[in-house]
Amino acid sequence: MAPTNGSSVGQRKNGKAPKASVARYLSSIEPKLVEGVKPSLLLKGTKCSATMKDILCDFRMLKSPHSKLMQKNNDIHPFEDPTSIEFLTTKNDSPTFAIGSTNKKRPNNLIMGRTYDGQVLDLVEMGVTEYKGIADYKGGGKKRLGSKPMFLFVGDGWEQDASLKKVQVRNLFAS
Repeated sequence: MAPTNGSSVGQRKNGKAPKASVARYLSSIEPKLVEGVKPSLLLKGTKCSATMKDILCDFRMLKSPHSKLMQKNNDIHPFEDPTSIEFLTTKNDSPTFAIGSTNKKRPNNLIMGRTYDGQVLDLVEMGVTEYKGIADYKGGGKKRLGSKPMFLFVGDGWEQDASLKKVQVRNLFAS
């Protein structure tokens, strides 16, 4: 319903202005030209190796104020039943998530995904073969305030391989 001549967008039907808390809430949920940072939820699977714990800790360090690393191991299988991950992402208000796990068939397995409106939108499963942490690089242990992480996807594979184009893993890292 469009506002009439005598009313503004935030006014009630009886003509009174809404309370300040209601006005702040309405302004916080309205569409913005530049969206804020998407917080991430980082989870450990049923079994999580030391390598996967290091990867999750490094992700948390890269997105430090906008990420939450859960400490307990979770029995979550998003490809089989996404309801548990949908509940956790809705509860923690984080549209992106990563689950690190390991087992005999899939060692060092990383599942990353996005949710929208409480529903799982994308899921990507990756196997980690060679991993060098942030601490392995010279001067990589500290993060400056306001700095943003950079991921560089180099190589012809990202542009030519149809399966890598389809994955759109770049959207999962964007903040």
